[in-house]
Amino acid sequence: MSKQIALAYMAIVVLAISLVTPASAGVTLQDSTGRTISITETPRRIVSLSPSITETLAYLGGLDTVVGADSLSLSDEWFNISTILRARNVTDVGGYWWSAIRSEEILAASPDLVLAEKGAHIPLLDFFKNYNVTVVYLEGGASRSIQDVLSDMYTVALILNKTSLLAEFSGKLEAEFQKYRELVAERYKGVSILFVIDLTGGIWVAGKGTYIDDIVERLGLVNACRDIYSWTSISLEKAVELNPDVIVVASMGGINISIRLLDESGLTRLGKPIVVLNQSETDILMRPGPLLLYAPQVVYNALSRANITGGAAESGSQGMTLNGLLAATVVIVAAVIVAVVVLVVFKRR
Repeated sequence: MSKQIALAYMAIVVLAISLVTPASAGVTLQDSTGRTISITETPRRIVSLSPSITETLAYLGGLDTVVGADSLSLSDEWFNISTILRARNVTDVGGYWWSAIRSEEILAASPDLVLAEKGAHIPLLDFFKNYNVTVVYLEGGASRSIQDVLSDMYTVALILNKTSLLAEFSGKLEAEFQKYRELVAERYKGVSILFVIDLTGGIWVAGKGTYIDDIVERLGLVNACRDIYSWTSISLEKAVELNPDVIVVASMGGINISIRLLDESGLTRLGKPIVVLNQSETDILMRPGPLLLYAPQVVYNALSRANITGGAAESGSQGMTLNGLLAATVVIVAAVIVAVVVLVVFKRR
């Protein structure tokens, strides 16, 4: 385990010690909203409101406690989640965002505990209070770093009394980052990435203070949006100003839909290599949980498909893009035509 991840994991443990105190057969903890919550015994009936939370439960061997889950979790193929949950007739409590959650289904599931994300589900807090439902909020998609993701996983592990598995996970995670840091240093050092998460209602990107930014920086790459904070929407003019070496786009309803939205956004006119991630790759980067283990490989593979090198980026050259290839073809064809005309005129003389 490298110094970075080792220190991050130690920080989580220290934080847990300071925020968690033993309760009778349970724990008292502070969640991402700052609320202090006492869980008197290990929950046997959990409702999960996001795929990353459900995946964390699966990684920790806690799927047998899930009695309700969001719709995305119920179709989640990672860790065989969908098959397991549907076989147990787990209640579908609705879509991922709070406005799509069916609160009556949560109550019908009679949970001991609800695990939710601060960014996506905080408007439901009053509902949980009014019905005396114990809820623990995690950072989830609002995670600002890999350490935040590990902290979320540690909180769930603490609740399930399975914290020993997190040290193993941290070791595997650092091994993956170390492997791909070295590969990046050989071929893509200094390459800047514009990571686009959505193209509906603007060009939504991952800026500073997001776990995506942390992934990019830890791999020795540059986040083109490093001067923009959080998840935000930018204009096409701003994208031109950022001048990324490569644009990586999360899949939005399928690759074909993503390509259409790319054309409509104008990003295809920037003359930059664009890589559209498939759904599995998108899940890995957009679900802050155990899938983080595969994130370094996804980023590296995206750069490989972009056919760009660190040397080209550092010297200001962007390599042969689609627009560049077309321009070069036009020049070559024009040169051939001129040569033929000259040859014909010469022969006539």
